[in-house]
Amino acid sequence: MKFLILALLSSVISFTAHADLTSDFKQLSSTSKGAFGLNAMQGTLSRTNVRDSNPAGTYQFQAAFRNVAAQQLARRYDFWVGNLFTTNYYELMGEYVYGDPTSSHELDHEGLVISGSVAMAKAASMVRHWVLEKHYIHQFKDSGLARGFRIRGISGSEFEQEYAKYFFNFYLSALESDTQFLAGILLARGSPIAESNSLERARSLILLIYDSSNSQFGAADPKVRKLYLLRNQIHNQLTQSVIGQIDQFIRDYPGHQDRPLKDLRAMIVAYYAVGAKTVVDAANKFGSREIAAQAETLRRNGATSAGLKKLSALAADLRTKLSSPSVPWAKKTDGLLVLLATSQYLNKELNGLRTIDSKDVVTTVVNLIYLEGFLIKDNWRYFLGEVESSASVKAAVDQLPDIVGIASDTLTQAFSPAFDQWVSADRRMQYFMDNTIKSSSLNTASILAGKNR
Repeated sequence: MKFLILALLSSVISFTAHADLTSDFKQLSSTSKGAFGLNAMQGTLSRTNVRDSNPAGTYQFQAAFRNVAAQQLARRYDFWVGNLFTTNYYELMGEYVYGDPTSSHELDHEGLVISGSVAMAKAASMVRHWVLEKHYIHQFKDSGLARGFRIRGISGSEFEQEYAKYFFNFYLSALESDTQFLAGILLARGSPIAESNSLERARSLILLIYDSSNSQFGAADPKVRKLYLLRNQIHNQLTQSVIGQIDQFIRDYPGHQDRPLKDLRAMIVAYYAVGAKTVVDAANKFGSREIAAQAETLRRNGATSAGLKKLSALAADLRTKLSSPSVPWAKKTDGLLVLLATSQYLNKELNGLRTIDSKDVVTTVVNLIYLEGFLIKDNWRYFLGEVESSASVKAAVDQLPDIVGIASDTLTQAFSPAFDQWVSADRRMQYFMDNTIKSSSLNTASILAGKNR
C-alpha cells in the first residue's frame, strides 16, 4: 500500500508537470514574437535594444534573446526554445566562463572548451531541444513559435554562420557520449556552417525581388506578403523546402518575377547539390589528404562498390577521431563538414543503386549509419564484423533490418527526455522520430534491404 501511494503521487506529479508545460508552451506560442524578445545589439560591455544607441565595447552580433516566457520554460522544465547559435553560445560562455549567463563579455572560445565538462549537460539539453524545435517550426509553419523565427532581424545570417562554427567547435570538444554526437550532427544538418557563394547570391537576389515587388504593389499585396516570408526564410532559417515554396509561388503568380525567381531557385538547388567534388573540397579544407584523394578518385572514375566502401571507412574513422582530442578543438567544425558532405554524397550514390551485388555496399551502409551518429561505436564494430563474415551478399543484406532497428533505438535514447516533453506540449510532435529516420541513412538502408528481396 505504501509503495502504491508513492507510485500514485509520482504519477500525479508527473501529470501536473506535463500539464503545466503544455499550458506554458501554448501561452508562449500565442505571443507575437514566439520565444523571442526585442532585437538586441550585443557588445563586449553592454547589450542594447536595436532601436537605441550602439552597445558599449566591441560590437559582436545582433540577435533577439529569449523572452521571459521562453526563459521560464528553460528554468522550470529544462525545455529550450528560441534557439540561435549567437545567443546560445554567448549565454553558455557567459555562465561557464564569466559566471553570469546574462553578462556582456569578450569571446573566450578556449575558456569555454576548457569548461566543457561542466557546460556540456546544459549544452546537450539545448541541442536536443534545438533539433526538435527546428522540426516543429518547419512542420508547423503557422504556429506562433514558427512565426517568431520568420520575423526579420531575429538574428543576422552572417552572425549565425560565424557563431555556428564556434558552437560546434565547443560542442564536439565536450562530447560525453555517442548519442550526444547524433543530436549534434542532426543539428548541423540544418545549420549555416556549410554556407556557399550560391547562397549569398540567393540572399541578395531575394532581397532585390522583394524590394522591387514591394515598391510596385505595396506590402499588403498577397504576392508581396509571400515574397516577404520567402525573403525572411532564406535570410534566417533556410531549408531545402524553400525550393518547393518558390515553385508554388511561380504557379500561383505566373509572370511575376519569373526569371529572377527561377534564377533564385537554381542558386538554392546548387547550394544543396552534393557530389564527390564537395567531399574533396571539405576534406582539403580540413586537411584530410586520404579522404580528399579517395573522393577525387570517385569523382574522376565514377562510383564503385569498393570505392564507396573505402570512402565510408575513412569517414567513419574521422567520425571516431572527431570525438577525441586527436582533432584540435578549433578544427572540429571543419571535420564535421567533411562528414556532412560525405554523408550526403554516399546517400545519393547508394539510393541510386538498382541492386546490391557486393557485401561492400552493405559495409558502406553500416559505416554511413555510424558516421551519421545512429550507431554507437560498439554496435558499429559488431555489425561490421557480422556483415564481413556473412556467407553471401544476401546474408549481409539480411542484417540491415536489425541494424536499422538498433539505430532507431539510438535515436530514441539521443532525444530522451526532450522528445517526450515536446509530445506533451504538442501531440503532433510524435512523428519526429519517423520523419528523422526517413531523411537519414536509415531510410537508405531500408530501401537497399528491399531491393534484394
